[in-house]
Amino acid sequence: MAKTFGTRIAVFGIGFALVFGLAGIPAPAALDMYVGARTVVRNESLSSCNDKAKHALISVLGRAASYGDTGNWEGIGAIDTSGNSFAAAAVHCYPLDQVRGYVVTFTCAAQTPPATETAGVICDKLAAAFGGQP
Repeated sequence: MAKTFGTRIAVFGIGFALVFGLAGIPAPAALDMYVGARTVVRNESLSSCNDKAKHALISVLGRAASYGDTGNWEGIGAIDTSGNSFAAAAVHCYPLDQVRGYVVTFTCAAQTPPATETAGVICDKLAAAFGGQP
């Protein structure tokens, strides 16, 4: 019993040292997340927001898709030879009846490296391509 207990302590000690030893090693890549602009647009239809979201995502990332009739749009960046993309963004269009318009938000992510732009840069480009910013 004492030998089993000693073995467990030794394994625990090695595992503990390994985990905390590896914690100091820098990661080869980082996931960069950014919540971009939130804008209220007055006297425009929700379909206008959806059109602008689709075109902004295509112009910045190259691809756009919606989740049915929800006002949620997703775009991904270029796909590498392994079928992976390292940049993505979402544009959300929500109706605001009190101003006869909508609110639009932008959320972006990038894995750096290999993505060449940060999530903040992607969101700024999306907001500019979307237009209608104050």
